[in-house]
Amino acid sequence: MRKIILASHGEFSKGLLDSAKMIVGDLSNCISSYSLSPGESAADFALKLEEAIVEDKETEYVILSDLYGASVCTAMLRLTILPNVKLFSGMNLNMVLELLTRFSEELTKEDIEQLVEESKMGIQNVILQINEEEEVF
Repeated sequence: MRKIILASHGEFSKGLLDSAKMIVGDLSNCISSYSLSPGESAADFALKLEEAIVEDKETEYVILSDLYGASVCTAMLRLTILPNVKLFSGMNLNMVLELLTRFSEELTKEDIEQLVEESKMGIQNVILQINEEEEVF
């Protein structure tokens, strides 16, 4: 079993969860979001999460954070000493959907490399190419 935690500054993680639900459907059992608000401590959330993880050793916890090196990611970093925790930064919708639809077993080193590469594929400079012979509108 896997639990995915989306962790971000502000409401980004909630919005990402809503978007994933629109595409995949009900995800209440395997995915949740954490939004750091002003005045809150990401370290406090990490401590609560650690308690749940230690009690649930059979579950793989995949934590996706927004910014590498920022407070949310840094607070979650200490959880990676636990064998059933994987942490990624730079989360995006591609990453969430890949985790939900493609990787059903515990993530291997190869799966992790593939997940990161697939997540990067969603980042593109999109430009409309117009042939001189075509009308745009």
